[in-house]
Amino acid sequence: MACRPRPSPFGKEPIPLLEERSKTHGFELIKIPVTAPGVEQKSAWLQVRQARPDYVLLWGWGVMNSTALKEAQATGYPREKMYGVWWSGAEPDVKDVGEGAKGYNALNLNTSGQSPKVIQDILKFVHDKGQGTGPKDEVGSVLYTRGLVIQALGVEAVRRAQERFGKGKVMTGEQVRWGLENLALDDKKLATLGLTGVIRPISTSCTDHQGSTWVRVHTWDGAKWSFSSDWYEADAQIIKPMVKAAADKYAAEKKLTRRTPAECQS
Repeated sequence: MACRPRPSPFGKEPIPLLEERSKTHGFELIKIPVTAPGVEQKSAWLQVRQARPDYVLLWGWGVMNSTALKEAQATGYPREKMYGVWWSGAEPDVKDVGEGAKGYNALNLNTSGQSPKVIQDILKFVHDKGQGTGPKDEVGSVLYTRGLVIQALGVEAVRRAQERFGKGKVMTGEQVRWGLENLALDDKKLATLGLTGVIRPISTSCTDHQGSTWVRVHTWDGAKWSFSSDWYEADAQIIKPMVKAAADKYAAEKKLTRRTPAECQS
């Protein structure tokens, strides 16, 4: 069973893949839309109670997530049978529910917590010197670390572009795009950045803007998140053809011209 916001594109994104998976693996998929912003879900969870699904996939955003967990608790649906997408698995989604969310699982693209070197450096060189601009206790949280990774990738894209187009020079948008399409963050580079263990190595290209498809599951213990799985890699055999088909359709509808192989050369 999948609970998702309606009618946002975000809520519609997983449907084709879930439908394909249900055909492949032979499970029944029940789709339950939740009207944004998601503060009223009693009718949705009445359907959950009636259907008694083996698992609930929460494809949620914002207040929808904590509301869903509260309704699951009120309905008596086991939180350990609930799995959230990576936008449904941060501290704001569970902290107000506390023990009521215990056992809830969600995806996380990066390690959180205060053990990574980059987080320790931020605490030591920024917050301990009174130069932090946000709450110190949020440093190392899921969303904080996600934002940190995003900024690190942006900086490294500029650095990569400067390696090709001129160190110290101001990069144009096209040059930065080249940098984003030619990231090469291996284990050695991640160690230099203090990001060892925070993310998996990333290698992008003109035809692969994602660079990494690894994720882990973490579980809420009532007070904090703890990882409960090893890294999982997305099944490209199913996803890539679907992405290509959707991209081809979009390009045809919008009359877009694809970049040539020559334009994609590094």
